[in-house]
Amino acid sequence: MQTFFSFTVSGLAVGAIYAIAATGLVVTFTTSGVFNFAHGATGMLAAFTYWQLRVAWHWSAPAALIVVIALAAPLFGMGVERALIRALDPNDFATTLVVTVGLLVASIGIADTIWWRPQARVIPALYGPFAFVKVFGVRISYQELISIGLAILVAVVLRFLFFRTRMGVAMRGVVDDRPLMALNGGYPTRLNALSWAIGASLAAVAGIIQASGPNGGGLSVLDLTFLIVNAFAAAILGRLKSLPLTFVGAIAIGLLNAYVEGYVTLTGWLSNLEPVLPTLFLFAIVLIVPAARLKAGAARATASLPVPSMRRSVFSGAGFVVLAIIIVQFISSGVVIVQASEGVAVGVVGLSVVLLTGYGGQISLAQYAFMGFGAWLFGKLSPGGSIFGLIGVALVSAGLGAIVILPTLRLRGLYLALSTLAFAELSFFIFFDQQSIMGGGVLDRVPRVHLPGLKLGTNKSELVFECVVFALLAIAVLAVRRGSLGRLLMATRDSSAATATLGGNLNLTKLLLFAGSSAIAGVGGALWGGVEGTVNDTNFEFQFGLTVVLLVYIWGITSPTAALLGGLSFSLVFPQVASHLSAQYAQIGYILTGFGAVALGRNANGTIGQISGIWQDMRLQASDRWPGLAPPPSADPTLDRDLYLGGHSDNNGEVMDLVTATDR
Repeated sequence: MQTFFSFTVSGLAVGAIYAIAATGLVVTFTTSGVFNFAHGATGMLAAFTYWQLRVAWHWSAPAALIVVIALAAPLFGMGVERALIRALDPNDFATTLVVTVGLLVASIGIADTIWWRPQARVIPALYGPFAFVKVFGVRISYQELISIGLAILVAVVLRFLFFRTRMGVAMRGVVDDRPLMALNGGYPTRLNALSWAIGASLAAVAGIIQASGPNGGGLSVLDLTFLIVNAFAAAILGRLKSLPLTFVGAIAIGLLNAYVEGYVTLTGWLSNLEPVLPTLFLFAIVLIVPAARLKAGAARATASLPVPSMRRSVFSGAGFVVLAIIIVQFISSGVVIVQASEGVAVGVVGLSVVLLTGYGGQISLAQYAFMGFGAWLFGKLSPGGSIFGLIGVALVSAGLGAIVILPTLRLRGLYLALSTLAFAELSFFIFFDQQSIMGGGVLDRVPRVHLPGLKLGTNKSELVFECVVFALLAIAVLAVRRGSLGRLLMATRDSSAATATLGGNLNLTKLLLFAGSSAIAGVGGALWGGVEGTVNDTNFEFQFGLTVVLLVYIWGITSPTAALLGGLSFSLVFPQVASHLSAQYAQIGYILTGFGAVALGRNANGTIGQISGIWQDMRLQASDRWPGLAPPPSADPTLDRDLYLGGHSDNNGEVMDLVTATDR
């Protein structure tokens, strides 16, 4: 009985930390309608700041806690709300995801830069190891009691604030109708800022308690940042609005962890289940909660970039390959060649993001996991590097993508993103981090593709081959976009309800979309693995996938060129920039990606879209002065309209417009 009571107390203490973090997340979402993926990063920065004050600068614990929790964290939350969140449309989930995930990635880079030295950082416990009480013969530390007490206090106070005070009711009303509140004399911007200040303070409390155990704890940028993934499950159980259900869910997760760790002996690959039990809980909750109760959000209807004709696509692809052949002859650095090859391979993965998110409107944070699976599978299926092995990787990856999406066909927006993020984390711990799979951390060998009659043994020839593969896949993706399936994807992205009303098969469309994008990501992984020669588990940590998605968004989510530029930025540009800086700035890529996403995330067409818009404006101005220079009309006028909301195929295979604007 003492053992059970000991595990229960331990689980309650851990669940209390999750409850505090999840409550802060619910507060910001309830009042602003924006799901803050960077909530855990806020707690991480607060924990490191507390270490800086308490340990490095020798402040007293009360002074450091007051400065971090009551001053620095609220100011940070209010600053984020003022600079980033206030201008966002809560119903445009794609934009809010890009901005908040960008803030998360930038925070990781900033923390690794400021506290970069490879030293163990430990926060001393709030009370020493001998500060405890005995209950039924079980020692309970003061810190565990503080964690449980704080969680209960936070839940009670916030419940009272939101439902028993005028300010709390007004804070909840901000997200329902902000303009109406302003017309009635309210101050929605001030209330929104207050909620983000409260949320940041709660994230700081959770981060500091998590980093300091009864005997002292360690600081880890990634562990503290992704602590919030554990809190996601509790917040979702409360449907992002019920504080009592959120509290119950967090306590349940903590108890589940404690009981499994104490009573269940997991061996082999099951041993890695312990750190991802909250993630499994999240996946289950997302699947179980009725769809009618899920406020998912969606991607706002935006204009896509003009889609080139097949002839222009082929000529552009051929020109890209020829340009690659010419440039390769002038590159003497083997390192640059290898990094460029890796960049093109990651660009292939980026193509899967363009197809899935840019054209289909389905946001997935797991494409990097499919990339890792493709690298591993190619080494197993084709030790000699046969082209048929590459085709097999594409087929198996497509099947895996279809299997993964089957239980989540009803999900979209926020809940689809959360489920794919959970899958990415599960893939790392259960698959890539297994000694039996990676052979102690390293997969023996991933071959390069071998083509009969062609020598691809050199790095330069491998780079040219990858450019050819990228060009062919980009042409195929653009062909899909031009066809009836592409218009169905666009229609589903912009109005799934309208598409279903007119007879579109949403489930089949989504299934084919995920299968195709997974196949492309698997091929990209096989090419990337061939360049590396050997891969290990750290190559496929799931946070890298966030960076790849953000880079494609930064350059332009609806453009295959953006996929290439994103891949080259990830594997070539950022490493080259970091190589010319001191070791302190090794994570410069995280910082640039994060701030780039924050700055450009509100423009769905990204940098390429902005350049294209400027060019079109210049042509229109020129045509006004010289009518003879006016551009010819497009073969498909629907692609040039300012707003296009898709179409669907009728029985004859023809595409009928659902909604068009600006010219009707």
